[in-house]
Amino acid sequence: MSPDSPPRRASGTIHVFTFKEGLLAGAAHDLRLRFERFTCELDGSAVEVTIELGSLRVDGPVRAGVVRPDEYDGRRRAEIERAAQREVLRADRFPTAEFTAQATARAGGLDVRGTLTLAGGAASVAFPMTVAGATYQAAFELKPSRWGIPPYSALLGTIRVQDRVRIEIVVAELTA
Repeated sequence: MSPDSPPRRASGTIHVFTFKEGLLAGAAHDLRLRFERFTCELDGSAVEVTIELGSLRVDGPVRAGVVRPDEYDGRRRAEIERAAQREVLRADRFPTAEFTAQATARAGGLDVRGTLTLAGGAASVAFPMTVAGATYQAAFELKPSRWGIPPYSALLGTIRVQDRVRIEIVVAELTA
């Protein structure tokens, strides 16, 4: 890409997986969530992503590696989304997450290194990304406490969400 080329946009999916723990973890579920609205721009090796945190939606509980969307009704989904947006991400105060990074080419893909600003905190993030044609894929884990986000808990802490989330990204490059 030449320095005078316009930035390219990408669209796709960002999934977030949460994991349960605690004394009553058997009564809880691991979850797959997704962000419905985000922008991604590629400008040479520069990457800029903005995620609207209020667009977080519940896909469903995960059992034995399979998402089970039929196990939650609309009310249950809304409860989880409201708690995640308000109590965990504090989207009312911090409506977006911003990721600015540099992508360095390597065999089979890219090494992405940058800064994620989330819930009023900023921390470095690095992950490998595979590239196949115009499709980019990555999977990596984050510790929310690095951004000042404590693990969510319920029932006096007998059910908790682990201080790790798995992020899975699939984006396809669009024209400028």
